[in-house]
Formats: sequence, structure tokens, C-alpha cells
Amino acid sequence: MITTKELFSNQQLRSFNLLKLLNQEEHCCDYKDICHHLDCSFLTLQTEITHLSTFSEIKSLPYKGPYLTLDYQKESGPQKLYQSILLETPSLRLIEAIFFESFDSLDELAESLFISLSTLKRLIKRTNHFLQLVYSCYIDFKSISIKGREEDIRLLYLKYFSEAYDCDQWPFVNRVNEKAVMRLIDLIAQELDTPMSHFFFHHLKVVAGVNIIRFAKGYRISQTYSRSTRLFQKLKEDPNLQELAQLFWQDFTQPLDALALSEIFSTYFHQEIMVNPQDDSSQTLPPAPEEPNIISYKEWLETLETIQKRLSLPIANAEEIAKILHNATILKEHDAYQSYLVYDYKEPYIDYFQKSYPLLLEALKKALLTPFTKRGIDCPEKQAQQLLYSLLINWDNLFLHLSQSISQQKVLVIEKGTRNTGQFLKAFTGHYFDITIHDHYEIDMRAIRKKYDLD
Repeated sequence: MITTKELFSNQQLRSFNLLKLLNQEEHCCDYKDICHHLDCSFLTLQTEITHLSTFSEIKSLPYKGPYLTLDYQKESGPQKLYQSILLETPSLRLIEAIFFESFDSLDELAESLFISLSTLKRLIKRTNHFLQLVYSCYIDFKSISIKGREEDIRLLYLKYFSEAYDCDQWPFVNRVNEKAVMRLIDLIAQELDTPMSHFFFHHLKVVAGVNIIRFAKGYRISQTYSRSTRLFQKLKEDPNLQELAQLFWQDFTQPLDALALSEIFSTYFHQEIMVNPQDDSSQTLPPAPEEPNIISYKEWLETLETIQKRLSLPIANAEEIAKILHNATILKEHDAYQSYLVYDYKEPYIDYFQKSYPLLLEALKKALLTPFTKRGIDCPEKQAQQLLYSLLINWDNLFLHLSQSISQQKVLVIEKGTRNTGQFLKAFTGHYFDITIHDHYEIDMRAIRKKYDLD
């Protein structure tokens, strides 16, 4: 989780830290512990609790005994709450305003944000500390725009829009035609014959939305990738692309050609990125000397084969996962699973495995680090977590394989009626428990305790 004083107010930082404490199920805190962690008074804590209670995602913040707890609404959770806090953050509202609009003066920008000019100047200075530290860019006072490497600026906005808006929301309404973007992605996926999950499809939509707006404003990566050139040559006579090109020209007065495709999808058209394992594996070049941290598709496939043998757990979609891991080492912060500013949604998922399957998780961590160790290169903790999550979240039927590998608990069902409960349990939980329905006249509790785990 990244929280930076320059990006958030002190009150928002307390909110984030309080939420982090309350979301730790294994560690309950009373008000003294919380005040100590937040470095605040009890009165400030009460004010913070009152403020958090105003968010619709929170059902209640009750004390259970001496401990403060947090109950979310059924349809919400930590990620949704962080999203709401992000949307009301002045620094991020400023960044979003500059992304969408052009301003002739600081007074005009201040008016659009409903703040004074002096407040705006302080806000820009504080926000620039964050931008320079994390993304090597800054807001220029004269041009009222963000200056820096175009790749870094686009990455900032990709992360922001990915986290601040739900997957069923389109942040670029009335600016970028959502259906046209979907049609373009679908057309490219069909041409490249590559499977795509809903999550990744949404990610590419946000990538395209951000890049199209920057491209339309005149900002360029200024690189035409050979992959986009080949793709355009194959599709330029396709009626679907011709129709999309016409819409693109009407909206942005720009041709939808190889350059535009490179600008729209940028990092995903890098030559080293693997799109289809069957088509790309024989053509994939070895990592360039300047990119020693790229672990090849073949190396990841060997790693997954080793995992299957050592753990006796099948990975039916090993080729697809090897592709994801290979691309992740190239994309780094541009990877779909890194698209967040504040709330790292990977942590709770990995924490679940740490709590429920600690030995499995440790074995997977060690296995995923093996190709790095063989190369004699470091794998940063953040990247290691990214690779681990990518494996766990994409592993076909992982939970089914785990349930089958664990010895089933023996359950004896004793009931007064005609076996309704036992038959129901057998039908719906028989995959996970060895269920026996008691059908004797006598009940020997000693024998039951020796033979069965649950009764």
C-alpha cells in the first residue's frame, strides 16, 4: 500500500492507516492501541470514526468488547472504500481535471475545482512532490499541464482510472467511444487468436482510453512497433477496421493506422510481449542485453512443470500462465495486476493462502524465484508478489485440486428423521467430506470419536 503525505491530507492518511488496522482480522485493537498506531488523541480517533461512518460502503464501526471493529455493507469491501476516498482527494481531482480539460490560467483551474488560487498553488506544489517522487513528472505552472516522459504520465493515469472507477464504469464518457474501443480490442484479439479474460479486456479498455485522449491532445510515445505495423497490414482492408477508422477520424481527426495502434496500446505491442504461446514461442527472441531481468516463456514453462511435479498439483493452463508471467517481467508497473495507486488488492488474496495454505505458498514463492536465482539477478519483493498473485489467480481449478489433495474429514450424521440431512450433505458437500449416515440402533460415542472427525 502506497500512502504519501504529499498526495493525501493528514486526515486521509489516518483513514488509510485506521482501515489497515481494522482489516487485519488476526490482530484486534482497542482504542489505546489504535491511538498509538495513528499517533493521535482519543478525540481525534472519535472524529475519524465519525468521518469514516459517512461513507456508504461502511455499515458500522462497533466496539465488540474493548475492540473497535469494522463491518462493510454486503456489496462493498476495502477496495470500494479506498476508491471513494480517492475520488474525494484534492490532489487526484486536480490530476484528473488537467487530464480531461485545458485551462488558460490558474484562476480558471481553481474555479473549476471550487478552491481559491492560493489553495491551488499550495495543492500543486504538494502534488508535485508525489509526482516527481513516484512518476518523475510534475504539473507545470505556466502551461498548466503535466510534464515528463509520456510513458510515465500515461502510467500514472492508467493506475488512477483503474482504481478510482469500477469495471462497469467508463471514465471517458463523451470523450472516447466505449463501444468502438471494445470493437477494436475484440477485432485485434480475433486476428491474433488470443484468449482474453474479462479482467484483462477491461484493463485494455482503460489503457486505450487513457492513451487515446493523450494521443488526441498531441502527446506521443513516438514509436511505431513492428507488431502494430504487421497487424495494420493484415487488417487495413477489413470492413470492421475501416468503419472504426472512420469513427476515429470523426472524433479525433487522426488516421487509425499503425502509428495510432502503437500509441493506443503502446506497451502491449512491444516485440518481447507474448500474445499467443503457440504462434509466438518459436519466434520469441532471447532477452536483449539491456533487459536482463526478462525471464523467458520457456523458463517459466519449466518452472511450472517443476511445481506440478513437486506438489503433485496439475496446472492445466500452464502455457497461458507462463505467458502471463513472461509478460509481467517485461511490463513491470504496466502489468494489469499492478494497476492501482493506493489499495493493493493482491494482498488479501495472498494473505488468505498464507493463513490457509502456508506450506503451499512458501513452496510457490521459492519456485517462482528459481529462474531469477539461476540468472543471478534480484527479484524485488513487489515483483515477487505480482508473480505469485498472477499464478494463484490464473491457476485453473486450483481450489478443486487442493480439496482433492487434502484427506477428507470423516463425518458421521445422526438424525431423528429419515436421512434427509445426511442425504443433503452427501449431495452438496460429498466432494469435501467423507460422510456416513448412522443406521445402527446403538450409539457408541467412544468408537465414534476414534473413527470420525466430525459428528
